[in-house]
Order: sequence, then structure tokens, then C-alpha cells
Amino acid sequence: MKPTQLKAVKLTKRIFRNLQIHEGQTEKEVADWIKSQLSRFGAHPAFRIIVASGKRSAKPHGFATNKKIGKGELVVVDFGALYKGYRSDITRTFVTGKPTPRQRKILGIVREAQKRAIRAVRAGKEGQEVDKAARDYITQKGFGKYFLHSTGHGIGKKVHEAPKLSRKNQHLLKAGQVITVEPGIYIKGWGGVRFEDMLEVTKTGGKILTL
Repeated sequence: MKPTQLKAVKLTKRIFRNLQIHEGQTEKEVADWIKSQLSRFGAHPAFRIIVASGKRSAKPHGFATNKKIGKGELVVVDFGALYKGYRSDITRTFVTGKPTPRQRKILGIVREAQKRAIRAVRAGKEGQEVDKAARDYITQKGFGKYFLHSTGHGIGKKVHEAPKLSRKNQHLLKAGQVITVEPGIYIKGWGGVRFEDMLEVTKTGGKILTL
């Protein structure tokens, strides 16, 4: 892994640690704060920042708007740093207040699906095998039709690079590749949940870079 990409990862982790989501903020206010922090550390957004709250969190690419974040809402935040030509990409889902039983249930399902996919990562595995580990679990829990995208992708100088972790991708993972693992559930009219972390592929597994 390039030192510059590792720096991009560390910057994104640092900003997420200091990020605070409050009821009454607008999505754009959150995105603007993230941009200011990236600039402070000599980086730029790796892609258009996603901040999607409430029902809007059901949009996998819910770019920030002037919507105010309400009490008890799911808030999906997805951003990365572009630092000296290399990119990072992390997603977290927050709840403003105490999660409802349904929110807690779906947050737990997505977290477990991500864990299963991460455990499936290692050199020599097909991209579709990693996708299957997450997708089968979400389907088993009754939410398969709400998982609307692939489980992950390679990332480096571009946000989306090979290999793709999708249902039909038979390309083999190689040691040294940097990938994302990002299952999600998106229910129109209710909201969405996604967790995304970056891993370096090794011969024996996936080294998590973003925890």
C-alpha cells in the first residue's frame, strides 16, 4: 500500500473521530465541515460527499442537501480524502438519539454482513465470493431486495478500481490490493444503513485499515 494512500486513510479516520452529528444541523453543514477539515490537513474530497438523513438515507448516493437533520433519524455519511493522488473511502451510519428497535435491528444486520464479507477476504478468492458472504446473510434476514449495490470495490488513484466485489465478478483478489467492503440496506420511505471500511488484501485475509 502506498504511503500516500495510507495518509489519506488516516486523515479520513481522524475526521470521522471528530465528526459530531446533531439534530437541527443541515446535511450541507455537515459536508462543509468535512471539507474544511480535509482542507486543513492538505487534502481534498475524494468524491462528492454523501450526507443523507431520515428517509433520504435510503438513497445509496444521497449527496448533502439543505435538509435539516431530525431527531431519531438515520444519517449516512460517506466521504474520503484525496491526498497526493491517492484516495480513501469510508462510510458510517449514525442515529440522532436512541435507535428504535427496527433501526437497531437493521444496523446489526448490516454490521454482521460486513463482518462476514471481511472474513471472506483473502488473496485467491473471487470477488463474487466476498459479495456472497454479505448478500446471503442479508437475504437470510429477509432484506435481500434492499441491498442495492455490490459489496465493494478496489480503490487507489481512482475511487472505483478493480477488483469489483459483485455477484458475477470472478476476478481473483491479489495480495496488496486495497478494497472496500460496504454492504447496505435501503428501504424507500424509511431509511438506509451502510458501513464501509477499507482493507488491504493479504495471503491469509484482509487487513482492516479503517477501524
